[in-house]
Amino acid sequence: MPKIILNEKNVDSPDGDNLLSFLQARNIPVDNLILEFNGQILTGKDPLGTIILKDGDTLNLFSMVGGG
Repeated sequence: MPKIILNEKNVDSPDGDNLLSFLQARNIPVDNLILEFNGQILTGKDPLGTIILKDGDTLNLFSMVGGG
C-alpha cells in the first residue's frame, strides 16, 4: 500500500489509486483547490483521474479564497 505525504503527514493510499479518487475518498472538493503534486502545481481543471499515486508522492493542498 503506497504511503502518500499529504500536507506533511503520511497517509495510506490503495494500490493503483488515482489522485481524483484519493481526494474524493477524503471528501476533499477539487473546486477552488490548488494542489502541489510532487512540486508541480495542479488545479481541478487538470486530469486528476489520470494521475496514479505511487509510494512517496507528495501532495500539498491550498484553497483559493476570494474577497473584495
